[in-house]
Amino acid sequence: MKLYTCLLISLPIFGYAQNETLAIYFDIGKFEINSTDLEKLKAEKKNWEKVDIVSYTDYLGSQEMNKKLSMRRSREVRARLVQYGLDTEILGIVKGLGVLGETLRHSEGIRENRRADVIIYKSVKINERVEVEEDPIVETKKIKLQDALANAKVGDHLVLSEMIFLPGQHFLTEESAASYDELFQVLKKNPSLQVKIEGHICCKYDNKDGLDLATSKYNLSEARAEHVYTTLTKDGIKKNRLSFEGFARDKPLYPDEKTEKEKQLNRRVEILIIER
Repeated sequence: MKLYTCLLISLPIFGYAQNETLAIYFDIGKFEINSTDLEKLKAEKKNWEKVDIVSYTDYLGSQEMNKKLSMRRSREVRARLVQYGLDTEILGIVKGLGVLGETLRHSEGIRENRRADVIIYKSVKINERVEVEEDPIVETKKIKLQDALANAKVGDHLVLSEMIFLPGQHFLTEESAASYDELFQVLKKNPSLQVKIEGHICCKYDNKDGLDLATSKYNLSEARAEHVYTTLTKDGIKKNRLSFEGFARDKPLYPDEKTEKEKQLNRRVEILIIER
């Protein structure tokens, strides 16, 4: 099996990618922030482009109470960030999702689940050209999608490296229009082509898949693949030529993710050739 990386344009595009998550922990039933975590929120913010805040509780207490408590935690974190110099213009999602996990029940709850995640996005070049080290299993080439398809066989994967999603969400960025249009045109010009759209994410999560901030569901890789599938069918590609699946972080190109570039390359959509 071969894996092709398809680059569709040559000019650099600027955007943002998930760069850092600050975890703020709380005592049982509390929304006040301890002094140690307050210091985290005082960090330098000049390079921050966007901030999302998502809070949770453990299983102690009623569902209604936990929902309200997690929201109060998010609001408290937001207030403190603004107090410490955060520009409110870059604030994104502020949510309280209630209970996170229900394992290991005891009277002290689970501290790791009583937290707020401050998800920080910083400016990066989203298609900076970086040479990919040779891999003994995966062969990579940087060529256009149409050219890759000409040489691809059933079972090969085509990586759409410039199909970029909003951080933590299943929606495509405006900069991904060229990549999506290239895929659509290839499918339109090759009516016998059948493909499977495969979604992948980076980074390690407590859950099997990443959290889609747009829906509050832990199915980010599947939701991204489904979004591409749905958009293609709405634009006229027949459903019987398409399928989709999310693989979470089960198939990373770079398991160790030592750099932001490796994380970016792990956040990807691939096209598996089913029939041609």
